[in-house]
Amino acid sequence: MLAVLQRLGYRPRFCVWELTLRCDLRCLHCGSFAGAPRPNELSREELLRIAQELADLGNERTTLSGGEPTLHPQWDEIGRALSNRGVSVNVISNGWAWTHETTERAIAAKLTNVAFSLDGPEAAHDRVRGRPGSFARVMAAIDDNVQSGMPVSVVSHINALNKHDLESFLLELRAHGVGAWQLQIGTPTGSLGRHQELVMDPRDLLDLIPRIAAMRTAGGRPSIHVADNVGYYGIYERTLRDRGAQICFWIGCRAGCQVIGIESHGNVKGCLSLPSQRQSVDDFVEGNLRQSSLREIWERPGAFSYNRDEHAVALEGFCARCRFRDICRGGCSCAAFGFSGSRFDNPLCFYRVAVENERWDLIPDPERDQGAAAEDPLGELDGPVVIDEVHPMG
Repeated sequence: MLAVLQRLGYRPRFCVWELTLRCDLRCLHCGSFAGAPRPNELSREELLRIAQELADLGNERTTLSGGEPTLHPQWDEIGRALSNRGVSVNVISNGWAWTHETTERAIAAKLTNVAFSLDGPEAAHDRVRGRPGSFARVMAAIDDNVQSGMPVSVVSHINALNKHDLESFLLELRAHGVGAWQLQIGTPTGSLGRHQELVMDPRDLLDLIPRIAAMRTAGGRPSIHVADNVGYYGIYERTLRDRGAQICFWIGCRAGCQVIGIESHGNVKGCLSLPSQRQSVDDFVEGNLRQSSLREIWERPGAFSYNRDEHAVALEGFCARCRFRDICRGGCSCAAFGFSGSRFDNPLCFYRVAVENERWDLIPDPERDQGAAAEDPLGELDGPVVIDEVHPMG
């Protein structure tokens, strides 16, 4: 399946950009230990230069992230700089300090939408966020944006506290006019690694995946999207990922192929969710934007080898013998590393859990499985390849 990505071309179509690590919450699932800003965060001039470099490399969509990005004084200026260059830009916020003025700044920056981190019903959300009243503030921010005409999305981490409440929470989001809802599974890196009581057991996928598929099948607003650590290859794969594209099944992690993450001091990773210095891991840092241009980092021979170089993909354990190994290549890099300590062994996989628990009713027949039938998709696809939009985790 690397041939498909190579045919599409390696360019940073999707970027998640950490503007600052400064944050006004101390969330139990924070992957980057956000709180105080980094002591050496990029200057306004450096940020504007990088915005230009992103656009020049063909970036299509950037999510301004953090920390809490709206605590950065130039968050909307950077958004506007990208928007003016034809990039679709949104911001993901915890909503704690969001005001109507913030909404007006988002509109003036020509953002496509505002996304709020909201982790289930009030009790679960406030527990994870560590501040009573957080849920109420986010809902007020959602209402203000909707009333002002700004499209609103919600991003939810699924954890042990909220995993049973997704259907009822969907109704609440619908009542408040939320347009899109992204579901991702909390990965035990960063702070969540210290709160194992909140981490889902991979076996929970046997219940969770059919329920998410049922909610997607029911339709209506908000539209439901799964992040790149949800799936893969069970009988619900097409239902989870189909958005009308030619290829609507998981084709492997696109970190460093079509996705890029930028940290607030200039370090570049294939995906912002991958661990780095804050977690005492340096495997995934490809360079720094104070030392090299974005193009030099992106196009450097050998860059992002864990996803670009088929000879470097040394799958382990179940992943090494899985019949989808050549398509999947170990699933989401961040989830694999978080759950197993290895980029190339991923326990957070619906197909794997179904096999290990002998749930043959959840596993497709190879002869009629859309994933298996597409192991050589290039022979079946004519013209430009269109695949489902990637959803980097925020």
